[in-house]
Amino acid sequence: MKILHYINNLGSGGAEKLLSDILPLMKEKGHEVSLLLSSSEKNVDKFEHAIRKANIPIINLKRNVFDIIQIPEIIRLIRREKYDVVHAHLFPTQYWLAIASFFVPKKTIFIKTEHSVYNSRNRRAYLKGLERYIYSRYKSIIAITEMVNVVFKNWLQHPNIVTINNGVNLSEIRAQQQIFDDGDYEYIDKSKFNILMVGRFDFIAKDQLTLLKALALLDDDVCLYFAGEGPNCDNIINEAIKLKIENRCFFLGLRQDVYKLMSLVDLNVLSTRKEGLSGVALESLASGKPFIGSDVEGVNDIVPDSGFLFEAGDEYSLASKITKIKTDSYYRNNLISKGLAHVQKFDIQIMVDKYLNLYKISLNR
Repeated sequence: MKILHYINNLGSGGAEKLLSDILPLMKEKGHEVSLLLSSSEKNVDKFEHAIRKANIPIINLKRNVFDIIQIPEIIRLIRREKYDVVHAHLFPTQYWLAIASFFVPKKTIFIKTEHSVYNSRNRRAYLKGLERYIYSRYKSIIAITEMVNVVFKNWLQHPNIVTINNGVNLSEIRAQQQIFDDGDYEYIDKSKFNILMVGRFDFIAKDQLTLLKALALLDDDVCLYFAGEGPNCDNIINEAIKLKIENRCFFLGLRQDVYKLMSLVDLNVLSTRKEGLSGVALESLASGKPFIGSDVEGVNDIVPDSGFLFEAGDEYSLASKITKIKTDSYYRNNLISKGLAHVQKFDIQIMVDKYLNLYKISLNR
């Protein structure tokens, strides 16, 4: 099949990370794969490198994501290249592709992935008619969790919404843990109990502040590392100073070695307000170290059981859970073994096969 994926950019979000994982695997399976971007201004080098390394063409329209002039450019591209499948991922580019679909050969099918339970549109009743019309241009809608499926079935009344869970690249996780030398991480003091949170500093979705407050309740031998960047980073740094825990908080920035870091600390934590399907949670389960996350959609529906959860926004619940993991080796090892067994169901190879199978079914239909 000749497949084109279309997304705003290769920024630091979960959908962008997912594409950097799945496009090379689709190509390995013998398909001709390309990526279309509105803009490359926010591209994460790691994601772009992974795609280019696989010799997958990246077509950059060099437009603002809200610029509708993309529509004729998309039409010309699809007509010229005669793609079998064009797959959209995020707003607003999914709108531009839906409009373009009226002006391209009917043999091309259009697929859309919904990466989150809620967005700014499906809470506004006056947009329901427009949304249903736009989404009707897509042959199939992929929901990344059952909850996403339920929400969008109610919102869109689309006849073909299927659930395909996002996956994690288990082979890459294992490889990265071996590639990087442990000796390069001497700044992680092994005599301490070290916690890592990976995530963008985005106060709308992520909740690093609750993790800071929990740290302030814990003994001085507990240290916290943050991997990520974003507009709320300076606020979190200032909060650490106010809580007088700045000497136990370390800000590592955007990292290329996240899987290695996850394997070196004593505990991985995701304190968050909302998720689509948390790739960080799955990657943490695969790290060989214990993981706990906020009890919110996108985390609570993918972990093995409630033992992996703490009450969202509650620093006392989180501090209590950390203390139990720190002091109870049986509980700690149980989290590790359960996590490793559970995450096998989310191997990215399974996800890619399901995507390709859906393309084939949609083309035949």
